[in-house]
Amino acid sequence: MVHYDHLPIFQKVYVLTLEIYKVTGNFKREYKYTLGEKMKLICNELLDLIVKVNSIKDKVELLNKLDFKLESLRINLRLAFDLKALGGGKLGELNEQIEEVGKQIGGWQKWAEKK
Repeated sequence: MVHYDHLPIFQKVYVLTLEIYKVTGNFKREYKYTLGEKMKLICNELLDLIVKVNSIKDKVELLNKLDFKLESLRINLRLAFDLKALGGGKLGELNEQIEEVGKQIGGWQKWAEKK
């Protein structure tokens, strides 16, 4: 089995996932079980995709999917902010984490395209 927990991107997304779980726990009931659950699902899918990408040879297609999922999380965070379910400070923190992950995905994509 291919190891993945040593990857910086996995570690960053894992921390991001923990933060999303904490933040969505404080959502109002009307958003907790819709928007909050969707955001948690996206985070879990990000973790799954990182494990999958790390274990296959042709990474380009899955890396594009990983990038798309990350952008989907960013959009849902913005939606949570606009609905007043999430404060601006927390949105900024989470967006910084997403930006770091996005840079790592970009680097991984460039590396994979060269192979």
